[in-house]
Amino acid sequence: MSSKTIRVAAAQYAPALGDTQANLAASLDWIDRAAAARAELLVLPECCLSGYVFADTEAAAQHATSIDGPAIAAWRARAARHGLTLVAGLIEAADDGLYDSAVVIAPDGEVSTYRKLHLWNSERSLYRPGNRAVVVDTPAGRIGLMICYDLWFPELSRALALAGVQLIACPANWAGNPRMKAPLDPYGQAMGFHVARTTACMNEIPVIVADRVGQEADLTFLGNSCIIAGTGDVAAGPAPVGTTDLLVADIPLGPSRSTGQSHMASRRSDIYAIQILEDLS
Repeated sequence: MSSKTIRVAAAQYAPALGDTQANLAASLDWIDRAAAARAELLVLPECCLSGYVFADTEAAAQHATSIDGPAIAAWRARAARHGLTLVAGLIEAADDGLYDSAVVIAPDGEVSTYRKLHLWNSERSLYRPGNRAVVVDTPAGRIGLMICYDLWFPELSRALALAGVQLIACPANWAGNPRMKAPLDPYGQAMGFHVARTTACMNEIPVIVADRVGQEADLTFLGNSCIIAGTGDVAAGPAPVGTTDLLVADIPLGPSRSTGQSHMASRRSDIYAIQILEDLS
């Protein structure tokens, strides 16, 4: 695909725990807002139809979504109305169990599903891990998918970059890192924001993170949603902690290698190698 500039958006807000109907209505409103801002791509947070903190699999299952169910149908209709590509996180109800998933919905109604590969903390007792990386060709570009904790694994982002993605979309529910002294640095920024910048810079492709805010049980979600250009420059954000926001930016689709030294072109593939899944080639 040839490089072009597109307008992208990331919505930061607080889904309500266990209120699927209210969360669906909120997500449709964010789609309308992004369309009013003339965005061609919108990213919504992880688990945005359900909320996040569930005590057990049975509780999570009560708020899971079937890919062929009415919520996805509503998203398809709204994306088609606006000619917009949507990336959104949800708990997926599948025949073999529950997954922490993200869907990509193209304006023509085509739905692609990615299942989170790297489960964080209590997610491991609720969901099955995904088993493949996913790349989706859309009118908004060739999109690579990651969800929250996936961003901490450079092997995945590099595999996506080598597969030719033009941007990475990452729904998230950042809630701090227990290994750190504080969830935010002295500048009020979450570690996830720095990881997103690093990922974009080292792979020379844009990264769009839609994080959430609010409180569930003992978790305070951090916000700091961001749109990072393939140069590593911040195109929008980081959105403040605790603030509802719609980030919008015009970004060139990757790769960003027109000036200076290219990290990707400088790789020593004769020394190291990354195995790329055949389904991404």
